[in-house]
Amino acid sequence: MATICSVITALTFFIMPAQTTLYDSTASPIVELPAGYFVLQNSDDAPDGFISVIYDDLTGYVKADSVQQVDYTPVTKYEKTVMFDCDNDGQPVNLRKEPKRSAEVLTVLSPDSVGHCYGSIEGDALIADAGKLWYYVNVNGTRGYCYYAHIKVPPTPPNIIEKEPPPDEPTVTEPTDETPPQTMSRITAIIFIVALCIPVPFIMFYLFRKPKDE
Repeated sequence: MATICSVITALTFFIMPAQTTLYDSTASPIVELPAGYFVLQNSDDAPDGFISVIYDDLTGYVKADSVQQVDYTPVTKYEKTVMFDCDNDGQPVNLRKEPKRSAEVLTVLSPDSVGHCYGSIEGDALIADAGKLWYYVNVNGTRGYCYYAHIKVPPTPPNIIEKEPPPDEPTVTEPTDETPPQTMSRITAIIFIVALCIPVPFIMFYLFRKPKDE
């Protein structure tokens, strides 16, 4: 138990004041993570100027000067509620390995597919003059990129930052030199009451008896 507690207390979280880029081991951007949420410091080594972090089920690196360390564990650490829907005029949507036109297609999503969206990143313009934005998503455990014009993603809700309460500390009873009060047993109490009550008839007898005629 002591080992588990030491691991928990060793967790170090960093808040992202603005959208923060998560990089892979080659310093290539993976996704822009939403502002107001947190990353957890990972134990892996990181290049100079970077921190190895975990965000939900993602691992990667963030620039050290883009995040701020906090001295608490937040209640809501990562954004997990933003879900996307396919929106491609009833056509299937390609989920690609990279945000590029030439990237490998990991799977083809049916028009009714939904999944979790981590954030966005700039890549190739899949449609001329339509922008370069791609969304990094997770569909049934497969992560990849969908072109922004082919899916519908709601805005990311702001994080309500709350601190997790500290663990309850066990109550310790302080030793004392005082002798605990002695309690009377039930049998002793009955005998005591009976002893008090027996003289009453004799007292009443002597108080109210009539004197003998002389």
